Amino acid sequence: MKTSKLIKRAEEFFSAEKKQQREEIDSIKEILKKLKKKQRTLKEKLEKEKDNDDRKQLQKELRTLFAQRKKGLKVLKKIK
Repeated sequence: MKTSKLIKRAEEFFSAEKKQQREEIDSIKEILKKLKKKQRTLKEKLEKEKDNDDRKQLQKELRTLFAQRKKGLKVLKKIK
């Protein structure tokens, strides 16, 4: 194979890899936005809730969401 063909194939490979990485980053960002929105709604529910058992359940869900978002942000930083 000629050098120009090898270079062209290498460029195609790297551009495909970047495209895949960009798509992965975009999907993670979208998921993080949804998680943040859900976290906000749960916080609002928690503020309005009077029942202790329900409050504990909401707090547990909030902690879980926070942990998921934190993991997602770590993955996003690692990819970038």
